[in-house]
Amino acid sequence: MSTLCWNGVGLTTPEDWEPSALERDGFVLARGDMPLCELKWRVVHGSFSFKKHLKRLSKGNKGAEMRPLPESETPKSWAQAVGKLEQTGLLAGSFFWKGPGHDGMGAMLHNPATGLAVLAQFFIRGQHDLDIASEVLSSFRDHTNGKTVPWTMFGLTARIPSNFVLDTFSFKPGHYRVSYWLPATKKGERLPPGKGKGVSLVFDRYAPASVFLKGTSIEAWVTDNMDGAPKSGNGIESGEKKVMWDVVEKTSLLRRILRREVYNRGRVWIVDDENTVLGVHARGSIAAPADQFNGICESYGIV
Repeated sequence: MSTLCWNGVGLTTPEDWEPSALERDGFVLARGDMPLCELKWRVVHGSFSFKKHLKRLSKGNKGAEMRPLPESETPKSWAQAVGKLEQTGLLAGSFFWKGPGHDGMGAMLHNPATGLAVLAQFFIRGQHDLDIASEVLSSFRDHTNGKTVPWTMFGLTARIPSNFVLDTFSFKPGHYRVSYWLPATKKGERLPPGKGKGVSLVFDRYAPASVFLKGTSIEAWVTDNMDGAPKSGNGIESGEKKVMWDVVEKTSLLRRILRREVYNRGRVWIVDDENTVLGVHARGSIAAPADQFNGICESYGIV
């Protein structure tokens, strides 16, 4: 089994379940081209009505039959999974769905403590699928209420301070990048992630390292190619397998007075046994504290 954590939620799944679609607040897991599970979530304010949300879901899936699943019709393994979740403080409602060529089981979950509302749907093709789906459902975790929030996806793992929000992400062959944002807005001001004053926290993964670094040093490669890294010689400390920097990129007396300086702290290193380059940098109008940044870097690795 492997653990997936993304933007505040976590699941434990069989090793061969892989994300086939990924959004900020949702993902689809599949084995090859066979969909197995879909998870969507958001934070809701106030009360949560399972009946209303199921009705809304049914309207959005006109080709599918959906109905609440009474306790008398709930399979034992599924009922046990829901029971485990309820013991953690979650409220849960189960439903059955049937579409063209597919049957499935689903659950709507709500955490009154955090406001998190989750829609979990599983494709069921037999008893074995049902038992696995029940086990996966029981592993669901809400991570939104901690001091740090884990993310584990595509073989990478890290922990993020909970005041950062997910901004952008890209998982392309050779280069993965996940970016978080901490706004420095005035009280009551709401801007989309990445807009206005704040700091971006960026995680990079490059592989294979032997290709990216062929014929060059890690410092030269970072300063020439890595978006967000300062230019060579500008406050960079480097070794054979590591590069670090802590610089103020844009500064002047006027910028200091107006608080418009741009701070940049980063670390890039080679993971030899994985033939991979990992990097973290924090850049923006807020200086990332050294102890916090070091903790983030230490949490970032390969699983």
